[in-house]
Amino acid sequence: MPETALCTDASSTQGLTPGDSRERWRQIVTTYQCTMTCDFPDGAGTSDLQRLRTDRNQVLAWQSPRVRYRRDARHMRQDGIDAYIFFVPTSGTAEIDIEASRTSLRPGHGALVATNQPFDVTHTPYASLRAITIERRTFQQGLPQVCGPVAPINLQTGLGGIVHDLLNSAVRTGSQLSAHEFDAVLDRLVQLVCVLVGTEMLDAGDHFSEIEGAIRRYVRDNAHEPDLNSELIATALGWSVRQIQLALQRSGTTCRDLIKNERLSLAHDRLSSPGYHRMPITELAYHCGFSSPARFSTAFKERFGLTPRELRDA
Repeated sequence: MPETALCTDASSTQGLTPGDSRERWRQIVTTYQCTMTCDFPDGAGTSDLQRLRTDRNQVLAWQSPRVRYRRDARHMRQDGIDAYIFFVPTSGTAEIDIEASRTSLRPGHGALVATNQPFDVTHTPYASLRAITIERRTFQQGLPQVCGPVAPINLQTGLGGIVHDLLNSAVRTGSQLSAHEFDAVLDRLVQLVCVLVGTEMLDAGDHFSEIEGAIRRYVRDNAHEPDLNSELIATALGWSVRQIQLALQRSGTTCRDLIKNERLSLAHDRLSSPGYHRMPITELAYHCGFSSPARFSTAFKERFGLTPRELRDA
């Protein structure tokens, strides 16, 4: 069978009017990557892009004025593209917003962004970026779905450094390769990215497990505080509210539910203790952090199948 050709494309908006430049860049991005909106906060200027591709693989390298790329549900319905984009800046920075969480991506780091969820990416003026597209099925063996807020992946040492060097080599010398050689390089690069992402996810899992344990201990010790909430917990433990939310989300709960359940457990223990037998149930509810005795009684019965009075009298 004849070998698939390696295509090398160079696109530029040089010499175009600002309006034509914006529209041309949007067409390039949509054709080469996926459907999205391109905004130029500082005005349009010259944008340049290099693409190397075969039927199986593609790598992009570009530089442009500050651009904000936004993909939403409307875009996803239009093209139906379900893949991952691995972004790597080689100069400048890129801000990636997903699910109200912002990640700052600097040289020496990469990030994997799913095209089946909304994202917002803005880079600094004339930052240089690289991107490879990875089919979702590549991740289906041995890795959970990559979605939600993005965490930077270190490409400065170890396996990350190898990925970084291999990607840069593919951009610099890829045009000198045959299609077969280019596919071999990109296939290996994608495999290494998968391994790297899997390792990062496992490390993140351990980190979030530690955070979750600290959150649960803090809530257990302070459940009686009526103003306890995610903001106070984050401040006390030195983490962001988003980290608190993510750590608890992994175990299938929320900060509000955790606080409520710890307060109910505290109330159950006190209602069963002779030391609190003389304390009125309304007062006990307040002492356990509840602001409404009626809501306390309702939640207590839902949790334990008995009202506070029935438990005390049992």
